[in-house]
Order: sequence, then structure tokens, then C-alpha cells
Amino acid sequence: MIRSIYTFLAGICIVMTACNENQPQYELIQPSTGDRTILVEEFSGALCPNCPQGTQELDNLKSIYGDQIVIVTVHAGDFAFQYEDSKYDFTTQMGDELLQILGNPIGYPSAVINRKRDGQFYQSFSTRWSSLISEALEEENSVTISGNVSYEPASRSLLAVFRALPLQNLEGILKLSVLIKEDKIVDPQADRAASTGKVADYVHKNVLRIALSSPSGDVLGTDPLEFQPLEREYSFTLPAENGWWVDTNCQIVAFLTLENGSEMEVVQAMELPLAE
Repeated sequence: MIRSIYTFLAGICIVMTACNENQPQYELIQPSTGDRTILVEEFSGALCPNCPQGTQELDNLKSIYGDQIVIVTVHAGDFAFQYEDSKYDFTTQMGDELLQILGNPIGYPSAVINRKRDGQFYQSFSTRWSSLISEALEEENSVTISGNVSYEPASRSLLAVFRALPLQNLEGILKLSVLIKEDKIVDPQADRAASTGKVADYVHKNVLRIALSSPSGDVLGTDPLEFQPLEREYSFTLPAENGWWVDTNCQIVAFLTLENGSEMEVVQAMELPLAE
């Protein structure tokens, strides 16, 4: 593994517990370049005034780590309600079920990194995200994932095929999760930085739209063997475009989870554009 290590200042974010402001904290970390791709599941809500700052922190991390992180924004929990003038409801069945799996955030913005516990909880605040991502990238890669998406714009139908290849014998249940997320959705958002406390034309990104798999993932195999590929395909027809479900703004996210006892760590992730 070729590593390029450099030092930068990250995590310049405000810790927000139950959307209350505290003093900013700083962490010095050393990112590296490897073959792991990390899943970041951000929990957010249109009525959360601190969540735009969490999104900005994820933008900063994306500029640093690039394709090494995959971000999905899940609107679920205490602040995932609509304004009276909202056009869209960002909540999903998968988002609600993820709260049952990963726990309700004790404050917003909050995110889960690779579904690995940070202390007692899966959820962590923005000051921890950079360090957790860096630590996850240092871990040995035990499985690869590859995929292909075929999409027909006329019928708005897609066929996605994903393959997992263990690089060693694995212990536990290997599961595949596949979902669709969407960028560039314009709708109101609370924002403590705005003079009115609200941005009417806020641009939402990485929004979880639908799960093609079960929320906890579909079983590929138990105790998978080294170099024995496992494959699964999914089909879906996009609803008609109506301000959202814009196919060129959608991405397919796939990730592998290895369940072993009470642990359910994400061991590899990827994303592909739905349409060019």
C-alpha cells in the first residue's frame, strides 16, 4: 500500500449537543492514501439549525479524502420534520429503521463512521469525524467490492450488479447494502448562520432517497472464503422527475457489512453515478 502522509488541521467544528453550541475543539491528524473506502452516514434534519455546519465539515473532509469516503445524509430523528413551505419530505423508511439499528443521535449534526462504535455509541459529533475516518483508513482491507450500473433514461429503469471478493477467510455474516442518494435538491433548511435562522433555497446533498436492499443489508454469505466471489443484482425504476428524482443528480451507493456477534462494521464501500 502506497501511503502519502501529511499533516493538516481538521475538525474545526462546533460540538453540538441537542443543537446547543459549545466551544470548538481541534484535532491534529495524519490522513493516508490506501485501498479502503469509508462510509459516513450523517444524520440530519430540515429543522436542525446546526446541520448546515455539519455538512460544511463533510465538504471539507471530502476535499481532503476524495473518493476514499462515501457520504450519505439520512434525514431521521427529532429534527427531520418539514417546514410549512417545504416541498419535499426527506424522511425514509430506511432512515427510520437505521435509527433503530444505529441509535438515535444525542445531538445534531451526528454521523456514524463505518458503523463502528466510538466508545459506547455508533454516533459521533463532527469534531471526531476526521480522526475516525483516518483511523479506519489505516485498517487492513479484507474484502473488495466492484459494481456496474446499467440505466435506461427513457424508461428510467436501472439494473445494478455488485460483487464482493474476500481477500481472506472471513468470520461472520457478510451483507450487501445498496441505496440511492441524490444531490442538488433545493428546499428550506434551518441554519443558525442565517439572519432569519432559515435558508429558503438551501441546496441539500447526499440525501438518502431509497434503499434497494434491506436497511441492515442482504446476506451474501456466512464465513465467506478467501477469493470466492459473491454477487447480487438489483433493479429499480425511478419515479417521475418532479423537482427531485433527477437521474443525473443520483448516485448508487453500495457497501459491505461484516456482522460478528453484536458488531456490524462496514468493511468496504463504493458509489457510482446513476446517469452521466
